[in-house]
Amino acid sequence: MAKSKSDISNSAIRIFLQDVGKFYDKERGLDPLTPSLKVSQKKELLEYFDHACCFCKTQIDLKSLSKDHLIPMNNTHLGLHAWGNVVPCRKTFNNEKQQKPWAKFILIKAEPDEAAKRSELIHSFVKKMHYDPELNLHKYADSLYEDIGAVAMTLINLRYKQAEDAIKQLTFSSE
Repeated sequence: MAKSKSDISNSAIRIFLQDVGKFYDKERGLDPLTPSLKVSQKKELLEYFDHACCFCKTQIDLKSLSKDHLIPMNNTHLGLHAWGNVVPCRKTFNNEKQQKPWAKFILIKAEPDEAAKRSELIHSFVKKMHYDPELNLHKYADSLYEDIGAVAMTLINLRYKQAEDAIKQLTFSSE
């Protein structure tokens, strides 16, 4: 459950980025990625990356696969949940990478002679999927972030006032 106005706004941004990602995939003639990825989508990612983590080349399968957003799906970076931005990785790497740029993360995780190859593979995947990492949605996302926070606080204040009025109507007796 959201604990603050920013939590509510951040959740809205993630939903927005998923929905825009679906539309973006459709516009590029692709079957939109589902939030948790269908088995067929996981298989396609694994096949493209030779059944290996995109960052370190460790072999992974359907059970050990985790998905990572190359460009993080948040209010700062605005990466979409869409083909070309979602890649297969080791589960531990997904949490460890956080908001680090993926190109720097590869340098930390891949063997020195493998880093350039992994980076090239990711670039070719992004290009093949026609994903634009420079897609700028800040105008819309920034407005949404502020709007959602304001609407949420208006509704919270309304319900608070209603609860306050209901409590005032109670009769409290001292026994």
